[in-house]
Amino acid sequence: MPHEDVYEVLYTEPAARDRDRLDPVRRAAFDKAVSILSRDPYTEVSRPVGPGEQDREVRLTSQIVAEYMVSRGRLLLVMLRIFDDADILLPEG
Repeated sequence: MPHEDVYEVLYTEPAARDRDRLDPVRRAAFDKAVSILSRDPYTEVSRPVGPGEQDREVRLTSQIVAEYMVSRGRLLLVMLRIFDDADILLPEG
């Protein structure tokens, strides 16, 4: 059976606080997305932030964007931006 490399996932305090505030449904989706990201932090749907490839950004779900750093087998979630459809000034449709 082939070995699959999985990056250790770590959080800054602000990112952990935001993660812990998610309701159960959003938290389940978030956890699943982070699990996928931990196997491929350079996924084609992510993009570098600034110079180099280690600092990255990805939209984890339709409502959660994560900025993260990749280094030596670790993935550090630095910041989460969480959008809530309840606070849209002009909804589409």
